[in-house]
Amino acid sequence: MSDTGFYIQPFVENFKYFEDLVYYIPGAVNRLPSWFPMIYCYLAIVGVVKNRDLPLFFRFHVMMGILLEIGLQVIWYSSNFMPLVHFNGTLGMYYWAGVALAYVLVMMECVRCALLGTFVKIPLVSESAFLHSLFHLGGFQRPF
Repeated sequence: MSDTGFYIQPFVENFKYFEDLVYYIPGAVNRLPSWFPMIYCYLAIVGVVKNRDLPLFFRFHVMMGILLEIGLQVIWYSSNFMPLVHFNGTLGMYYWAGVALAYVLVMMECVRCALLGTFVKIPLVSESAFLHSLFHLGGFQRPF
């Protein structure tokens, strides 16, 4: 059972169809290969961001989500080199709580701007997302 499945189990027991769901979904997610995030990011870039038939606003926010997720993965993998983060004590707990809080706040700002119909302004990430969605950067480039 997942860590959070324990908390929703009393609620799920009232519905016969969903009572085993807390056992299967986390197992299915854990069985995905390690290269799966790269594949779905690539498919989202090819299928959504590069598609000029979709509005620029939608393509921008999809690319923002992809770039923010890649940034979180970079933090996740680079934090493995810091020895105190692996320690199961308070420092590691505070570090990951801070990372999670910062990520949730940035995501809430992105969702707020998307619902208002504006472009979010996050340094470095917003410019990259706008350039990718507007000028089709990435892929094979011509040398001249």
